[in-house]
Amino acid sequence: MAFEELHISVSQIKSFILCSRAFEFRYRLGLTPEHVPVPLAFGVAIHAALAVFYEGIRLTERPPSHEEVVQGFRDSWAAATEGPIPLQAGEGDEDDGAHVDKAVAMLKVFHEHAAAAGPVVVKSVEERFSVALFHPDTGEALDERLSGVMDLVVEENGRNTVIDHKSSAKKFAADQLRYDFQLTAYQLAARELGLGEVGLRYQVITKTKKPAVYLEEIRRDERDEMDFLAIVVGVLKAMDAGVSFPIRGWACKSCPYQAACNSK
Repeated sequence: MAFEELHISVSQIKSFILCSRAFEFRYRLGLTPEHVPVPLAFGVAIHAALAVFYEGIRLTERPPSHEEVVQGFRDSWAAATEGPIPLQAGEGDEDDGAHVDKAVAMLKVFHEHAAAAGPVVVKSVEERFSVALFHPDTGEALDERLSGVMDLVVEENGRNTVIDHKSSAKKFAADQLRYDFQLTAYQLAARELGLGEVGLRYQVITKTKKPAVYLEEIRRDERDEMDFLAIVVGVLKAMDAGVSFPIRGWACKSCPYQAACNSK
């Protein structure tokens, strides 16, 4: 394996499934991206703003103001726009000011939603983890560990709930909610971390003209966990075998390794 500490993350697994050649450029060869897609930078900045909000509650039990939360976005967005790797806007994308205005509106709606929801007990914000993985058939521990970051863990009625923040152009489709394995991975990680049988939730802020916040409660059972572990084992086998080939499709338009791919 190419990973120094034999760790693998949900992002790496999804990257390999989407395009093993892009995975090779990023994780095996460590190539510098040609650009950063604007939606990615925007999503990271929204996450940073929400982290400011919930970390403020964790430390002071006081919800930060809308202005403080927006500043969290501005700081992250400035780091992206002024960084060494250029941003790549999509077709019909707005200018920089429009992105900031959109974020201000989204975070205003979020702040109002959070105020209406009432007090929350924050256990951790952006908690990094590294936990053991097991073969779904034999139960044997894998050499690789599952690593990642949980956006938010809260306590509700004596039970921990893992919440993943999303900014999205629209509501998630039913199949996406049913089959996405990110929260399945977090459920396994939470158990290994001693958090018990946790609740799972997506908190989504839409990037629509009139932003909205909606919550999706997610359930994952043993079959979902076994499916995820089977995916991990299959992907690791393919990685170890050096599998690398291009997948031409919708993701190519924003791929940060287009030139490297086309020249290969």
